[in-house]
Amino acid sequence: MGRAFSCVDGDGKQLVLKLSPPRAAPALEAAALRLWRGHAAASLLDWDPAAGALLLERVLPGTPLPSGQAPEAIRVAASILRDLHGVGVPVGHPFPTTAEAFEIWLDVVRAEAEPGTAGVALLAQAHSAARRLWSTSRETVLLHGDFLDKNLLLGPAGFVAVDPMPRLGDPCSDIGFFAAAHPPARDIGSRARALAQALGRDPERAERWAAVWAVGEACETWRADSDELQAWMTGGEAARLLAL
Repeated sequence: MGRAFSCVDGDGKQLVLKLSPPRAAPALEAAALRLWRGHAAASLLDWDPAAGALLLERVLPGTPLPSGQAPEAIRVAASILRDLHGVGVPVGHPFPTTAEAFEIWLDVVRAEAEPGTAGVALLAQAHSAARRLWSTSRETVLLHGDFLDKNLLLGPAGFVAVDPMPRLGDPCSDIGFFAAAHPPARDIGSRARALAQALGRDPERAERWAAVWAVGEACETWRADSDELQAWMTGGEAARLLAL
């Protein structure tokens, strides 16, 4: 989706130059980072629309949120989402809705899916479940959109989020995204509930969003816990969460 280069400014300050193609929507990333102003997110220093270039303050040491360690992972994720979801979105904003972003996500998942995986058979059901969730949401916030371990990096003052794919929608969508992507797969539902409860959100909605995003995860087999994820997707818990 893009390239990132470490660099320094004239004073020797550590920076990152991120170059993104148009399909990565770098203008949306820049707009979101400007709203977050470095609170729980990487700090944007400059933005060149013509080049698709973002100049960011480098997050050091930049260690990704480790897999497992459930209580600490929930604490970190809750702290970041509380700040990201708390910003106001101005009139005339450029951000797509969850419905619009979901269609793009679905096209990418279908293009990259591995035949025979559990997720492929559930894509239509996941689409219906997502449509039901976004149409019944009572709150709209600015979502990170790609809220998973590798995009949560340790900085001098704690973990911050990087590489957003921002859109507007149900706060439980980000909660579910994290729960679906953070191993182990057997805890997807309980992880979504725990994070939702930490944020004062609806645990059931978070669980259902987690099942939706897990369908996409289960369309490929690269995860270390892929066998467990495939089994979870064909089990009763996932069926219940995706049901009408």
